[in-house]
Amino acid sequence: MSVNTVPFQQSATILTSLYKQATGRDVVVSTEPDFVSVATTLLSMKPDIIYNTISEVLARTIFSIRPYEARFSGLQKDLPTWGGYMRKLSIVDSDWDQNPAYKWPVAYQAGQNPPSGNGQSFDQFQINKRDVLQTNFMGQSVFGDKYTIFDEQLEPNFRGSAELGSFFGMMAGDMNNKVESAKDALSTGLVSNLIGSLLAENNSQRVVHLLAEYNTLTGSSFTDATIRLPSNWKPFMQWVYGRIASIANKFTARSIRYQTTITGKPVPRHTPYDKQKLYILDDERYFMEAQVLADTFHDNYLSLADVESVPYWQGIDTPDKVIVTPSYTGTDGSIVTPQAAITKEHVFALLFDEDAIGWSMVHQNVFPARNGAAEYTTMWYNMRMRCFQDTTEKAVVFLLD
Repeated sequence: MSVNTVPFQQSATILTSLYKQATGRDVVVSTEPDFVSVATTLLSMKPDIIYNTISEVLARTIFSIRPYEARFSGLQKDLPTWGGYMRKLSIVDSDWDQNPAYKWPVAYQAGQNPPSGNGQSFDQFQINKRDVLQTNFMGQSVFGDKYTIFDEQLEPNFRGSAELGSFFGMMAGDMNNKVESAKDALSTGLVSNLIGSLLAENNSQRVVHLLAEYNTLTGSSFTDATIRLPSNWKPFMQWVYGRIASIANKFTARSIRYQTTITGKPVPRHTPYDKQKLYILDDERYFMEAQVLADTFHDNYLSLADVESVPYWQGIDTPDKVIVTPSYTGTDGSIVTPQAAITKEHVFALLFDEDAIGWSMVHQNVFPARNGAAEYTTMWYNMRMRCFQDTTEKAVVFLLD
């Protein structure tokens, strides 16, 4: 079977959906003659009706024909979730005060001897407003594409389920893969921007130089070349695993560590394991799992909530390298964009709260534009995606340097 072939059941489902969109009536297609009969009815209608219904079906149908799936799929949020990011409110903790019931004296006058407190009172209606941090997320990424279907191309495909299946498999399958590629590009940009933001911010809590720390801890002077020797690499990666796991555990404690404080408002946050995401460059992760963890740790000890292998951060030829001019929120609340791009090699892993970055599909449709004179229709595909980055959430980048 061709990779662009859809089986009869799916072809029949598509045809009945087209028929209902065009006529408003349900129809049963269980045999090939039924299929041809319904297809003939459809073709007798106006071409613009057929193309309009095709656009509706293509907009919501995904075919399992060698589909491409975007990386970093966990960054996608649904619209109700995204609504919480457009205007995000966070409360800054106030300092604890002493319980007035245990203060002595409470409201006694200094002149009273002995200080009895008679005639005095404590004001229980004191005002203590909460300190609130508001962050706003705006803007969107806009994608558009188009493709043309000729009447002479469309009509033969309605003569049987195989032809229609091949036609829709080709058109919808390719469009779905292009959509996934767009998601991939957007997600890659988000991840790269977060890495670049952490590097530019240069907070020692959030940029961990693994090899330098290991050398300091062990009194060694390993380089990138010598640490990869078999006798050195395995104990180093065991330590790396423990270092990442320890920070992941510290994420679960409510604190202001591993996050940006903006406008003087320290918002304590905590990130449970099921809200953490860990992206690891795949070569090192596979080695860690196969050789380091296999004989050292139990499997459940590596059960960080969402661990994804990354074949490369930006380019497949330089998988551990990031070149990005990031935009992020500075400590004063303004948008910071360095004048020069951040270039960094040896990027090993990124650990972050799921609320630190993400995106949502806010609009997606297909519109047909019919050219009756030339007997063709161009399908215009449009989508709008909004993304966010909040560095007041916890995030750490790990470097093998």
